[in-house]
Amino acid sequence: MDLRSKLKLFFSYRAFRSARWNAMRDRAIKKHFPDQKHVIEFAFDIAGVEYYRFNDVFSLPFERGLMAIAIYEETRMKCSREYLLQHTDAVDKLLHENSIDVFKINQLNEQMKERLSMSFDVDLLYKLASVVFFDKRENPCLYDADYNLKKIDFWKQHKGVKDFFLQKPVSELIPFLQNSDFDLEIYSDLNTKLNQLHSERLQVLNSKKQ
Repeated sequence: MDLRSKLKLFFSYRAFRSARWNAMRDRAIKKHFPDQKHVIEFAFDIAGVEYYRFNDVFSLPFERGLMAIAIYEETRMKCSREYLLQHTDAVDKLLHENSIDVFKINQLNEQMKERLSMSFDVDLLYKLASVVFFDKRENPCLYDADYNLKKIDFWKQHKGVKDFFLQKPVSELIPFLQNSDFDLEIYSDLNTKLNQLHSERLQVLNSKKQ
């Protein structure tokens, strides 16, 4: 058998094995999600845990779809709903003090400007990924916020931020990260420190009695 024939046989065998493996995985997915009418496909695995996604990200089930829209808006604003509520509560407290502290109000305003000038918030990108990708223990139609916080922590523990976001199909969900001209790991570290600083300021202001 010449080299060309051997290569043809090799790639045919690989294609056969790949097709067989994909068929087995499809059967396993249907077993995990027997009542799901939407098409679900394998996405990636981390530390032995497999994650899945709907093959059409624009056709998510109702509740998960609503959550995806809400989180997308948070990523666009670089602020979660919880952060915005803390911010408005802090401003409200300052405005109702006997002596209004203009310096502190301005500090909160500058803090909000800092957030809006950020390229993106890494934690919110994780949150967006958590609504798109799910494991076999989740109900793919619903979104459990507490469970997904644990899921994000698991991702962070077992994969660096760059390795996580540049893997397929996560990179297809957030394609601009592939073309970013800065170090994602360094940016993520700075982003985390800035979030912590902003959060601590809000907590201090919100903990004070009126």
